[in-house]
Amino acid sequence: MKKINLKKITWMTILIIGYSSCDKNDVPEPDYATEVNSITDEIYNTKTTGTTIEAIYLGRYVTLLEIDNDKYLYDGDVVLDRNDFSLPSEDSNRGVYGGGNWPNRNVRWKYASGVSQDLKNKWTSAMSTWSSQLNFTFTQISSSSGDYILVEQNSSGSAYSTSIGRRGGQQIISVDPRYYGSGNVVHEIGHAVGLIHEQKRPDRDNYIIVNYFNIKPNWTSQYDKCSNCTSNGSFDYNSIMLYGSRASSSVVYDTSIPAMTKKDGSIWNSQRSYLSTGDKAAINAKY
Repeated sequence: MKKINLKKITWMTILIIGYSSCDKNDVPEPDYATEVNSITDEIYNTKTTGTTIEAIYLGRYVTLLEIDNDKYLYDGDVVLDRNDFSLPSEDSNRGVYGGGNWPNRNVRWKYASGVSQDLKNKWTSAMSTWSSQLNFTFTQISSSSGDYILVEQNSSGSAYSTSIGRRGGQQIISVDPRYYGSGNVVHEIGHAVGLIHEQKRPDRDNYIIVNYFNIKPNWTSQYDKCSNCTSNGSFDYNSIMLYGSRASSSVVYDTSIPAMTKKDGSIWNSQRSYLSTGDKAAINAKY
């Protein structure tokens, strides 16, 4: 007698019922936050000095980590120059850019030398996501004048931006394409046009628990709340700007313990496939 695969039939039944119960023109946003995946969260991954300083960036008090090339790391994947921020003892308007908007949602950009075709393909895909979902335009330039993003490739296992919002002049998005996909590039463009990490929302304690006891001191800033940032709607577990619950060994002491959980103790994974409803609401409110 031929064996019947009940498991296969069960799953096929669920899929058929699920499809027939949804209007095919009103497909709900997929909940990638509950799926198991191997997405790598964006991080600046080179050697650090371990020295932290208190500073003012975009009008906010922040903790920065000094890194080995005389730059400063904010939020895990935003690399700042000294002129980008001020110290509490300095004139408060020194180097504070305010996270400017790109006029008419038009982002000017150019490639740095040595960018591989792999990264060019990922950059093109990421631009398409922002263009198709939020009506941004991306203008490739050949000169080094005005405000623009320089797309760089690194070999340090890093993905980072050098500004939140339009900085003024040149700002950089740097990606190691061996470890990061087009969705990670979408995330970095998110920083460049003004989005912060979702886990930094001022109201996040109503939704998640941050296990600071398991986070190494140099990496806590990417989990600290931004007390004077503007939130849109409720906490968005599907945001492309949200890190996953778990973190790498460079960030946490014990990788078996999540860096973050939901209030009920459950976990989620990063989603780097689309701009979520919350991402779109935040950009539309900003622009």
